[in-house]
Amino acid sequence: MTKQDRQKLSILLVLLAVFGLTAVLGYRMYEPSTTASRQPVSEAKTSANPPAPSDARIRLDLVEKPEGSEEDIGKKNVFQYRQASLSAAATKPSSQPGASLPATDPVVIPVPPGPPPGPVTPPPPPPISLKYQGYAASRSGLTAFLSDEQRHYNVIVGEVLMGRFQVTQISDKSVEVEDLQYSRKQTLPLLK
Repeated sequence: MTKQDRQKLSILLVLLAVFGLTAVLGYRMYEPSTTASRQPVSEAKTSANPPAPSDARIRLDLVEKPEGSEEDIGKKNVFQYRQASLSAAATKPSSQPGASLPATDPVVIPVPPGPPPGPVTPPPPPPISLKYQGYAASRSGLTAFLSDEQRHYNVIVGEVLMGRFQVTQISDKSVEVEDLQYSRKQTLPLLK
């Protein structure tokens, strides 16, 4: 055997060892655990104690028992707690010594109605969202430069903007705009 053959044989042996180790570990990883003990499945035990308010289990024994006749089917609200009827409470003997007769229905006291609401006032109209940016003087008068959040407008006295605002007066310090929808005027000062 030459030196190269021995070297190839040693590499083959190392690769076979790695493959064997990988196969053993892979098999053990997917093998079911045998140390865990399994208890036989028994029927669900119902407790005589009522469930706690924080108990989130659905109790099918309470849901499946009908409370009334078949005419009540589909009319029961399963999302409300059940209240024992008076006939069931009266026939059920009390297990506590010194217990009195079953409780009667609680007395409902009607709440007197409050004072009548006052006249409803409409909300105030929204402020005009235009800003007076500047002006230009020409032979025909002053032209005001107004803007809102999206556009700029060059207007003269008497012009209507957006079908709602009419320019009534322009000066070098302010512009008076009338809101035609709410019939009110607002003075817009010149921004500096």
